Amino acid sequence: KSEAARSITAKFRAAAMAAIPKVCREGGPLRDAADFSYIQSLQGLLSDMMSATESSNDDGLQDVTAQDSEEGGMGKEEKRKGPARWYHKLAARAVMLGVNYLQGWLAWQGIKRAAAERDRDMPKFPLF
Repeated sequence: KSEAARSITAKFRAAAMAAIPKVCREGGPLRDAADFSYIQSLQGLLSDMMSATESSNDDGLQDVTAQDSEEGGMGKEEKRKGPARWYHKLAARAVMLGVNYLQGWLAWQGIKRAAAERDRDMPKFPLF
């Protein structure tokens, strides 16, 4: 029995090793490219985004304070000229929704394309 078990185990190991895609094997491009050199770039990007967010929040607070001081001198009888403010808000939200939809659609297309390439390079099921 032990000789049969060893034989089956050896055949299983050989089939499992043959099922590993060539790009994932030792010395393949995916194994050698795992140097994680992009982490420093991502940390720099994150710190830049945080500083930009903090500076925009500070500017927003200063704008609100400036608007409050300007509106204090306006009388109630003065009317605003031009379209109502809610038109601007609605238009801005509609544009933002359209841009978000476009970005989502482009991201979905990229995900589908990457999945097709990944399936071509590394099939979901072993081919042995």
